[in-house]
Amino acid sequence: MTYRYGERGFRYLLIDAGHVGQNLYLAAENTSCGVCVIAAFHDEELNDIMRLDGEEQFVIYLASVGKKMVEE
Repeated sequence: MTYRYGERGFRYLLIDAGHVGQNLYLAAENTSCGVCVIAAFHDEELNDIMRLDGEEQFVIYLASVGKKMVEE
C-alpha cells in the first residue's frame, strides 16, 4: 500500500482491515456464529507465531470466531 499511496498507505490498510472485520461480523451472524475482536495483543509475538517479518507483513487485526452458546 505504501508503494502505491505513500504515507497514506498505512491508513488505507487500517480502513481495509475495518472493512474485513465488518464483513466477518456479517458472515458470522449469517452462520449463527459469534465474533470477538481482540484489540490488545503483542504485535511481535503474534507476528512470530504467524511467521511474518513485522515490516512488510504484520498483523493489524485480530478476531476470534466461534459457535454462539444458546441459552435454554
